[in-house]
Amino acid sequence: MFILLVLCAYNTFKMNNIRLTNILNNEVFSYSTILIKGFVNVNVNEVESNLILKHYSNHGKQLAESRWRVYKNRFKVIIELKIGENTLVFKFADEVLHTKLVYKQRVTNYTVCPVYVICADHDGRYQAPKDHDNSVQNACNKITLCSRLIQMLTAEKMYEKGFGKKTFQVEKECRIIKSSLTRRTVFKMHPEKLWEYIARELTAGKNSKHQKYLAFLSCTYWDGQNLHGHVALGGGGLALLGTGCLYTWPTKLEEVVPCFTNMTKVDTGTLFDDSCFRGNFGGCFSTTLGSVWHELGHTFDLGHSKYGIMGRGFDNVHLIFTLDNKNIAQEIKSASKGYVICVENYSNTFNMKDDVSNNNSTNANETTDEYDSKHICWSMGCASILSFHKWFNDCKEEHNNENTIEYVAKRNLLTSTNGLRVVQLRREDGLVMHSWEFVKNNNKRTFILPVQLANNGTTIIAEDSNGNILKHFL
Repeated sequence: MFILLVLCAYNTFKMNNIRLTNILNNEVFSYSTILIKGFVNVNVNEVESNLILKHYSNHGKQLAESRWRVYKNRFKVIIELKIGENTLVFKFADEVLHTKLVYKQRVTNYTVCPVYVICADHDGRYQAPKDHDNSVQNACNKITLCSRLIQMLTAEKMYEKGFGKKTFQVEKECRIIKSSLTRRTVFKMHPEKLWEYIARELTAGKNSKHQKYLAFLSCTYWDGQNLHGHVALGGGGLALLGTGCLYTWPTKLEEVVPCFTNMTKVDTGTLFDDSCFRGNFGGCFSTTLGSVWHELGHTFDLGHSKYGIMGRGFDNVHLIFTLDNKNIAQEIKSASKGYVICVENYSNTFNMKDDVSNNNSTNANETTDEYDSKHICWSMGCASILSFHKWFNDCKEEHNNENTIEYVAKRNLLTSTNGLRVVQLRREDGLVMHSWEFVKNNNKRTFILPVQLANNGTTIIAEDSNGNILKHFL
């Protein structure tokens, strides 16, 4: 008996030499593509080596085997879970760790639909190097995969803020939509007008109140000097983006990390470079995936922030997946210390100001990635809005009443029978000037906007416990 106890203690100690920092054994996920972070508590002679991961189904069938870089004792893994139980076996040197994860898709009518928009006179092939597969199917594969990456990124950043791994649901297939617009018309249209037109085409004759669209224009074209058909706008039910750097995106899950670390220089004579001055394929992938994440955030009613995903932190999304701080984008500041929020053709410059928060909600989770947690994150106001948002919860139709929040202008008074959760004051350009969160208090029925702050913004945003949102122009 004594020997058995010693062996059990020894095995437990050995298992702890491989530690997972962002998942738990038997954890249930509502999304399939997940990021696993951890470290090995072993003396490693070399700076880096490999971790072996074997993935088994709930019937014991091996689904995959992969190798992942261990750098300074840390590792990051991206895998695709199957419905039901998934057994993962991590092996490093003589150390072995078994972990079971469960994938159970959340049932909801509120979804995000990936869309590939092809102009009436276009074949749908996006601009790419000569040896690159730029077919419609390849574009859809890239869009579908990266939609799932954004779904996972959102969950990870919500978890870091202490809200659990809440995220939105993505439809499985990328829809292909043939627009009535010609390429020449698209090239001449202002981005906002183009956004409005595509939004009307997507929602024509459809009940779209439960659906948001993440759409990409196939016809984006760089002629060596100017970019045509580019847009990066999000709001309401549509995030619309160009495909100028789609050639840098992965098609398969195993290509994700290599695409982020691809230091191939962009030939700007033939290809568009949206890398935030880094000039390489990996920088383009990081910036453009981040900008998609940013614009999709606007469809979830998020405003701009001075930092993080809804600021300019999205340029360095690659740091969430990689193990070092290489290829960090340059900080963009104007002479007046303004802040560039959007990308390329549609940009605004803001003066940075701190938003005021009661910050009474929750503590952030510990993480081993200090840089990306600090710079690539949600503000507390953003995370709080998403936490109660209809697209992030099991919303019941009887709670789908948009008139549950009222604003009395003469008294600067907000009231809600369901309880207020977030109140924000925003400028005309969408920058959040002040934010109040009441995450732990579901009895906050009234809120008075401080009179001294009323002139600081143009719009007041409020969200209740059921995810209903009021937007009132002051």
